[in-house]
Amino acid sequence: MSDDDFISALTQEVKEDVIRNYLYERRLIEEQINYVDELLEHARLLQERLYQRFARIYDLLREPGFVGQFATLLGFEKAPFSDRAAGDTSYRKDLRFIKVRGVTDRARFKKVLAESYRRLIAWNNQYLKAYEALQKECEAVNANLARFENNFDLLGIIRFLKEIDVEGIERKHFLGENFTPEEMGSIEKSLSFKSLRMAAFQLLEPLKIPPLKAVEKGLNALADCVYGQCRNDIKRLIK
Repeated sequence: MSDDDFISALTQEVKEDVIRNYLYERRLIEEQINYVDELLEHARLLQERLYQRFARIYDLLREPGFVGQFATLLGFEKAPFSDRAAGDTSYRKDLRFIKVRGVTDRARFKKVLAESYRRLIAWNNQYLKAYEALQKECEAVNANLARFENNFDLLGIIRFLKEIDVEGIERKHFLGENFTPEEMGSIEKSLSFKSLRMAAFQLLEPLKIPPLKAVEKGLNALADCVYGQCRNDIKRLIK
């Protein structure tokens, strides 16, 4: 073997080693992104559960004006999910009925509203944890993507992959099952990653909901107003 042949073979071997490392690191990131997808699905599920708890309270409050007072009591400029919840009673089929005891319907209504609020807080806490876990994982992925791009010359790798034949790639398991010969024609797109942005997921920003003790007096006063104005509707709801 001539010196030129030796140098060429050595260069090829070095390039192949870089490709192996590149694909190994790439698959680790792909697995991490798949985990982000799982966390996102979980967060969306909890967001739906949170919506249902807000919808139940809005249904109990009956009137948009009372819903607005509730939002003000919690320190919100606008009641979360209020547009979606308007007139929506479908949430009821997925929630358990709240059973309470009381001497009068008014007293029972106050207890139902208070218990609905407790459950709202519980689901909001779960949603907050899921949102923060997703946010943390996205930040980790983006940090790994930055390191990945710094460690590898993507354009050089693309040129090298285009130079060697596809059968050789498949034989040496450079690309595994993720890349087909057809995908090689647009390999620049296939090898590109995009950073993850929480805004792109269109999730509700975590809410700071005050504890029941902090709003209990105002909630009871609101319940009195609602019951006084919507007594017949309330009686049907808490039967």
